[in-house]
Amino acid sequence: MTTKIFNSPVSRRLLILIAGDLIIVNGSVFLSAILRLGLSDGWDYIRNNPVSFVLTGIVFIFTFLFAELYDTRKDFKSIGNIMSITFASASALIITTFLFYINWSLRIGRGVFIINGLLIAVFIIGWRTLYSYLLDQPLFKKNVLIVGAGWAGKTILQEINKAKKAGLKVAGFVDDNPQKKESSIEGLPVFGDRYTLPVVIRQNDISLIVNAITHEKHADLIKTLINCSWNGIEIVDMPTLYEQLTGKIPFKHINDMWMLHVVISKPKLYGKLVKPLVEILFALILFVLLLPAMMIIALLIKMDSQGRIFYTQERVGKDGKEFTIIKFRTMVENAELTTGAVYTSDNDPRITKIGKFLRKWRLDEIPQLLNVIRGEMSLMGPRPERHVFIREFEEKIPFYTQRLAVKPGLTGWAQVKYPYASSIEQTEEKLQYDLYYIKNMSFLLDFVVFLKTIQVVLFGSGK
Repeated sequence: MTTKIFNSPVSRRLLILIAGDLIIVNGSVFLSAILRLGLSDGWDYIRNNPVSFVLTGIVFIFTFLFAELYDTRKDFKSIGNIMSITFASASALIITTFLFYINWSLRIGRGVFIINGLLIAVFIIGWRTLYSYLLDQPLFKKNVLIVGAGWAGKTILQEINKAKKAGLKVAGFVDDNPQKKESSIEGLPVFGDRYTLPVVIRQNDISLIVNAITHEKHADLIKTLINCSWNGIEIVDMPTLYEQLTGKIPFKHINDMWMLHVVISKPKLYGKLVKPLVEILFALILFVLLLPAMMIIALLIKMDSQGRIFYTQERVGKDGKEFTIIKFRTMVENAELTTGAVYTSDNDPRITKIGKFLRKWRLDEIPQLLNVIRGEMSLMGPRPERHVFIREFEEKIPFYTQRLAVKPGLTGWAQVKYPYASSIEQTEEKLQYDLYYIKNMSFLLDFVVFLKTIQVVLFGSGK
């Protein structure tokens, strides 16, 4: 019994941000040609070079995406983000120049090209600054009421406060616990119980109610929330809003029925047919292209320490089926001979010198392309885990086995959002990202994971 605060997993704010960028990129193209060549000749120039200008726009948009400039929670008025926009614009110009030199027929005149780049950078900075300024105004903020002042209510309040650009302002709480009445949580009042909802909504101009009750809801509360929904108040449950704000699913606040609803409602065509075919083809191409790099890595491993080049291990895949994973060896030979199966920790003495480098840049994962080609893994998905750890996690972490509903991945949403897990607490955190990926698996999300993986590899933000 919820309505989404956003019409789709992609928020309206993100769509507005992208639309504004597209208008600026296209408008700058037109304006740069006119400034350089005049109105008539400029218009003719654009009509004669449509592919070149479209390519320029695409490069700018994807460069901004790669630079994480489509995170709607960022304050684009800050100096740091203005510098990021400037750097991304300069990078897009360099990439576009490189593409034009590859295909000389696509090139744009130097004068038009430089003016276009400068206009885009200036207008984008101005547009993003205006965007952040507008979001700070009360007119663009929704007043939020949280129903439930327990763990879930406090948790979603913290996430709303972190997401300053989400356009949400919490007015307070409603809770049936008489001990919490007229108290405060982090400076916000608990107005009363479920019977005070209509009055609280009217007095505080509430436009969004977050249902953060973990236990079974009283029939009177459900009836009141339904009436609120009919009267135009948006109703969203805590896991849905938490998911939209963080890119994670709070597994401590969901139940089996919630997960069943996700599985039933999830479209199956992409995950069962499109994704496997595309990934196997892409893995074959990548494997061939990376063969020279793999030969160099193999040589460095041999020179660095005694032992095998590759490391193989039994892992658990989709539906609990075991398979043999293959990686470049990053530890000393027989690293677990005396310790048994243990977590890999920061500065683990078992990791070799070249192993640290390979792990930092995630290059040790390259041989797993063979697992993808064999159909045992996907390019994107939850990381495959060892059976001994899965048994432990199943006992301690709710919904951990849901990771086995899809093929494990060479990279994934959890991997690009969170470093290697070396404890139960960190594994719980990564599980929230894995559940988000499983629930929202799509071509768009896979593409975002792909871009972020490239960022990890290029900037060495692995561990």
